Amino acid sequence: MKISQQPRGFIARGTKVRLDGQDKGGPEYGVVVHCWHDADIDAYDCYVAFFGSSYPTAKPSEKPYVLRYATISLNVVEE
Repeated sequence: MKISQQPRGFIARGTKVRLDGQDKGGPEYGVVVHCWHDADIDAYDCYVAFFGSSYPTAKPSEKPYVLRYATISLNVVEE
């Protein structure tokens, strides 16, 4: 798994991302659900479905939780 530099702009739906800087348990992994330009902050925001400390290898046993983050907070994961 390769982590690219933090994006500054739009991230396409379905892109795998990692959120670093978590106090408990290390980074969290998720998939972008929706991304848009937010004029109030003049940056891109995304809804990300997070799976926890790793991506599921099969259908997840629990629903992912969806949170909103600016793209500058996310790292794109390339496989």
